[in-house]
Amino acid sequence: MANQWDNINLLKFAQIRAVFADEKKDATDRMVALAAILEGTDEETISRMPLQEVQPVFARAWELNTPPQRNRVRRRYNVGAWTLRVTQPKELNVAQWLDFQNYMRGGVEENMANLLSVALIPEGKSYNDGYNIEELKAALRQDLAITDALAVCFFFQKRYLHSMRSILNRLVGWIVLARIKDRKAKRAAIAKALKTKAEISALMRSL
Repeated sequence: MANQWDNINLLKFAQIRAVFADEKKDATDRMVALAAILEGTDEETISRMPLQEVQPVFARAWELNTPPQRNRVRRRYNVGAWTLRVTQPKELNVAQWLDFQNYMRGGVEENMANLLSVALIPEGKSYNDGYNIEELKAALRQDLAITDALAVCFFFQKRYLHSMRSILNRLVGWIVLARIKDRKAKRAAIAKALKTKAEISALMRSL
C-alpha cells in the first residue's frame, strides 16, 4: 500500500505542520488546507472544486492525520542532481559535530534540512568543502521525502549519540587518571561528566 507521506517533501511537511498547529482552523478548514497543499494550489481553488472531484484529494489528506513513519535508511540518496552518502561514525569531523549540536538545539523538525546537510555529504566530497551547502539544503527541502528524511536523521542521531558517549567515557577516564591537585574541583568535574553521560544514555534509550 502506498504511503502518502512518501510524496511529501520537507517544504510541504513544514506547511502541513503549520496547518495542524493553527488552532483557529476547525476540522473542515484543516481538510481544505491539507488538500490545497497536496494539490499545490490554494484553499480558494479547492473550495470551488466539485465535491465529487475533490473527494479523492480529501481521502489522501485524511491520511495525513497519521504521523509519518521513517523508511529504512540507505547508504546513498539521489536528491535532485546530487548523489549523497550518509556520514559514518568514523567520518564525523569536528565541524559536523559542532553544527549538529547547534541545529539539534532548535529541534529536529524545525531544522530538518540543516541536520540533513550535516548527515548527507555529496559523493567524493568532505563536509561543506567543494560544494555549495545552501544549494544542497534547498535540494533537500525540495526533493527529499519526509519519510527518508526521518530515516537519515534518526540514523545519524543514533550514531552521533554513540560517538558522544564514547567521548564522555574517555573524558571520565582522563579526569579520574589526571592528577588534579584540587580534589574538590576534580570531584566536581567527574560529577558533571557523569551527569552528562547519564543524560545522553537516557536520551539514547528513549529513541
